[in-house]
Amino acid sequence: MVKVETDSATGRQILVRTTEDNREGFSFVEVIDRVDSLPSDFELNEQFRKNVFYMTTHDGVKVGFVNRGILEEIQRVANEELLELFEIKEAENILQFKYNLDFDSRNTRLDELGLKLRDKSKLQGVKGWRNEKYAVWVGKKPYVLVERALSGVLGIITYGVHVNGYMFDEHTQEIKFWIPRRSKDKPTWPYLLDNVIAGGLGYPYGIEETLYKESIEEANLDKESIQKNIRAGGVVSYFYFPKGNIRDNFYNESSAIVGEVEYIYDLRFDSNMKPSPNDGEVDSFNLLDLQQTIDALVNNEFKPNCGLIMLEFLIRYGYINAENEPNYLKIINRMHRSFPFPTLN
Repeated sequence: MVKVETDSATGRQILVRTTEDNREGFSFVEVIDRVDSLPSDFELNEQFRKNVFYMTTHDGVKVGFVNRGILEEIQRVANEELLELFEIKEAENILQFKYNLDFDSRNTRLDELGLKLRDKSKLQGVKGWRNEKYAVWVGKKPYVLVERALSGVLGIITYGVHVNGYMFDEHTQEIKFWIPRRSKDKPTWPYLLDNVIAGGLGYPYGIEETLYKESIEEANLDKESIQKNIRAGGVVSYFYFPKGNIRDNFYNESSAIVGEVEYIYDLRFDSNMKPSPNDGEVDSFNLLDLQQTIDALVNNEFKPNCGLIMLEFLIRYGYINAENEPNYLKIINRMHRSFPFPTLN
């Protein structure tokens, strides 16, 4: 297990690989494997080419993945609504929005389709209806608004804001992290560790609007109290592929592929700031030292994408580096995945 030590020359905390790490070939690349295991050449895979339909705009821009089994379930339950919204090009594996629909018409008909799936289909993702919309961005404009519960079914790019909260003691050079534990009642990833603030980018909210909205909702931190201590840290992108196995047949809902973009912020807490649960989504907030945080990361205690956000922080602040991580360059590259679809920015 990677150990936290104090550098005798600088007094700064550093991470040191153990003999066991070297013997067993441990790497933090495992953290990325949990959230993104889709190879870069996935489009060459025979099963992918056979069973995945590209959802496209009316003029052919690719915007999503729809697995064959999902499409067949939509046809079974809501074929009339499906054909009012899309043209199915079976020979090309294309699901294309119809030419005669404008933005409002697409939204209305997709809502009708989604509600029918929620009420009558076997698709599990749509059961957690959120009444929250994600935008599909084309040419920097929203092309269609998708109910959040449909995002996995349609394989669109989704966006979120994640904040790592930390305290740093200038005297001891020790860093600690405010880490929330998700509620046991959360429908996804219950009781796993999270980032101090995190939330999806629901339309029409912007990135900073979402940041401040989620801050008060999840951690009882108002805009004024964090503005002076928060800064943008960058962005990560990845394909969430739950099966984690390229030998999968890409057929069922459990094999859906969703591209995700997370805008990252760092929030440095002072002694007068303390997060607390507010909306029922967080069980508790705990202040973990660096070793406890590393141990939790290695032991897969974080929600997968939140573990990735924590890993990115540790790299950006130099704790994980080319000296102590054998797959350093590979990790950096895999944190910034390219998508075959247009994105927000």
